[in-house]
Amino acid sequence: MISSAKNHAHIILTLVFLCISVSLLEPIMGWILILVVCAVVMRSALYLDLHKHAPSVRTLNLLALLSAIVLAYFSFQLGVLLGMINLLVLACSLKLMQLRSIKDYYQLITCCGFLIGCGFIFQDSIGFSVFYLLLTLLLLLSLACHISPSLGLNKNFKSIAVMGGQALPIALLLFIVLPKIGPLWQMPTSKSHQTGLAEQVTPGDIAQLSQSAELAFRATFKGAIPTPQERYWRTLVMEEFDGKTWRVSSERKAIKVQYKQYNQEFKPTLKGRYFSYDVIAEPTHQNWLYSIDIGVPDGPQNSSKIWQSHEYQLSSNGPLVSNFQYSLRSYPDTSLNQTLYSVDRRINLQKPNKGNPKTQAWVNKLQQQYPNDQDFINQVLAFFAEQPFVYTLQPPLMQTNAIDTFLFEQQQGFCSHYASAMAYILRLADIPARLVTGYQGGEMREQDYMSVYQYDAHAWIEAWHSDKGWQRYDPTAIVAPNRVEFGLKTAIEDAAELIDSPFSLNRFSSITWLNDFRLLLHDIDFVWTKWILGFDRRSQEDLIKSLIGELTPKKLALFGLSVFALIGLLLAFFFLPSLHRRKVDCITQYYQKSEKLLAKLHIYRPISQGPIDFAYSVQRKLPSSLHQPFNQATKIYVQHQYTKTNEQQDSKNKARIKQQWQVLKKAVNRQLKH
Repeated sequence: MISSAKNHAHIILTLVFLCISVSLLEPIMGWILILVVCAVVMRSALYLDLHKHAPSVRTLNLLALLSAIVLAYFSFQLGVLLGMINLLVLACSLKLMQLRSIKDYYQLITCCGFLIGCGFIFQDSIGFSVFYLLLTLLLLLSLACHISPSLGLNKNFKSIAVMGGQALPIALLLFIVLPKIGPLWQMPTSKSHQTGLAEQVTPGDIAQLSQSAELAFRATFKGAIPTPQERYWRTLVMEEFDGKTWRVSSERKAIKVQYKQYNQEFKPTLKGRYFSYDVIAEPTHQNWLYSIDIGVPDGPQNSSKIWQSHEYQLSSNGPLVSNFQYSLRSYPDTSLNQTLYSVDRRINLQKPNKGNPKTQAWVNKLQQQYPNDQDFINQVLAFFAEQPFVYTLQPPLMQTNAIDTFLFEQQQGFCSHYASAMAYILRLADIPARLVTGYQGGEMREQDYMSVYQYDAHAWIEAWHSDKGWQRYDPTAIVAPNRVEFGLKTAIEDAAELIDSPFSLNRFSSITWLNDFRLLLHDIDFVWTKWILGFDRRSQEDLIKSLIGELTPKKLALFGLSVFALIGLLLAFFFLPSLHRRKVDCITQYYQKSEKLLAKLHIYRPISQGPIDFAYSVQRKLPSSLHQPFNQATKIYVQHQYTKTNEQQDSKNKARIKQQWQVLKKAVNRQLKH
């Protein structure tokens, strides 16, 4: 049995386990975290010698049985991945309470290392990566203190830091050459307010999303950069409306499944100027992607992982469980008129039979005055411009006849209110219309990259024209033109709304050095996302191809062998004794020099013989002129090795042993001459 009182290895391991558990706060259930805290408190009390005994084995077995029953009950709701992580944290908590033997310690060390790996499933930012790296070093420090408790914390930490530095080049090589494979588990789905847009929109949802300053995606342009008025990032098309909520059409989903079964992807004919850019999308656990109209994959590798549907919407082949990088070309001058008009018309003229009588009466009257579709649309836009509508993040609730209330009473709303109302108005006038959700705008970092945040979420509509196809209309731009030109912050006139908004975090942006520091952090995060998190199989192939040329089996085999040979050389350089000698202090050096002087006289110290015994044998074999300075050097060396001395004594001993070595050197030279 091992004791935990004043055991540095145990308390470091305890702190590491606590930090890992706190970092996994979201996936771990609350009662398991309470159990973690209890285990940490108990182990800390044993370390500080405030308590003498750990819980009995019978108590721990009973606690384990009850915890397993409760976890099994909740595991059906959690899913396999979250269930296994909660089980592992629960087991580590119980093992920490039971830490009695060396076997228990090694098992807990192994489990904590595995939990650090689990942390990267949920957090892969540069901040958390550094945090988990520090936890790994502390875990190794705990192991070093367990193996060599007499060395102390400082020496153990120094050795761990050195080995960590030695491991970096090897880790970098393995990062480059090891095959990139997808996750072996199904990630749990997340809520829309945490991950972005959803497949249904009720007016007010996007207003809630606009309170988030989370990053949605970044884009880097290879040439021309779209103007603010062109930065409409298409994400989802809503074509089903029940009078309150817009949804992705179930009929459209069925059509998409059918086309995928027969591998008949929509390929629009493109013309005119284009924007070429790369997008790095944040994890959403959904399939949809972001593009400026009309966006198409750039190159065969991007085409293989992106699907384009007939509503000009892009999606990935699987959910975005990590950062997803893809390249596009967008042709803004191409008309959206290349889909089946009959299908689009049938889906986008559906409307609820009941509700909003004022709007229906107003549309009938307006349509009689303006039977031409374009004239009718212009009058609707003029209505939004002339009436005292207010663009706000905090619209009032509109429970019944929401569109009537919005248009003729409250006249306050966010982008989804305006888009929803206009699309419904056009459908009442037998003009096919649909709601499009995505993002509008983006913060440009000089000419390097554009960051689009959740507060850039936006909704607009598309109406069908017989000659041009689908045309974009943004009633929000009529009510609040600054929203499109300068972004959401400028469009909000009521300062009170900024108190709880993400812009309240940027209220110090006018301070130059704080703003520069914020942008520096953004730049670091961009580089980390692009070159580390975005280093996928394609990037790996491109890098290896730039090093060895065309990828053939023979070249790949030689490249792999070369990398492993280089790793072997690094390990040999780090650990072979002939290449990595320990640095000897000054007093030891002079003692070893004294031994070499005696070797000239054919007197050698056997490996099994100690310094003092060797000095006695020298005294018997050599005259006093030789053995006396060597005896004095031996005494100084032994005192240095086995007695604690201060700096002043060490300085005197260095001078004394050097003097004795010089005397011995002269005596040996005289002896050799005779």
